[in-house]
Amino acid sequence: MPPAARIIAGVDALSSGEVSLDGRPLKLTQPQDAMNAGIVLVPEDRKAQGLLLKQTIENNIAVGNFDLIGRGSWIRPKDKRAFAEKAIASMGVKGRPEQLAGRLSGGNQQKVVIAKWLARDPKLFIMDEPTRGVDVGARAQIYEAIASLAKSGMAVIVVSSDLDEVIGLSHRVMVLSRGRNRGILARGDATHVAIMERATT
Repeated sequence: MPPAARIIAGVDALSSGEVSLDGRPLKLTQPQDAMNAGIVLVPEDRKAQGLLLKQTIENNIAVGNFDLIGRGSWIRPKDKRAFAEKAIASMGVKGRPEQLAGRLSGGNQQKVVIAKWLARDPKLFIMDEPTRGVDVGARAQIYEAIASLAKSGMAVIVVSSDLDEVIGLSHRVMVLSRGRNRGILARGDATHVAIMERATT
């Protein structure tokens, strides 16, 4: 995961500069600070960082969303199940709430991670290599979800090493190389050649 994405998501501390959202500087010391500000992250390694593989789909969706499910300090099983079912339907996950996440296909695992954060209706969605290791059908659904989020007005940052994915999804492309911003290209200017020229300078 690029350092910038980790900083924006509150995973790593900021050493210089600032992170702002809606024109307001944010103080991010932990991921919860980012979540409270409306920033969520789908990590590149879903098995190690995005999911609890030995837990059910509904438990995975509940983690990070207890404040939306519970009433005070209590969480009723039927509320957790209803919340999970709604999230599962939002991404077309092929699985039942009681299924273990580790038994799902790679594509459905990724859709569970995305569905969990979609339920928070965030302001900024960061997706790190969102379609790595998923099948063609799941990839198309993830692309549709990203396009729908952007169309709704949500800010979406997609970190990807797949140039076709970057060019096909993005309104603007920032080229990062050796930790530095090498340029920002508008959609019409973001060609393979233009991106690679900046990446290799």
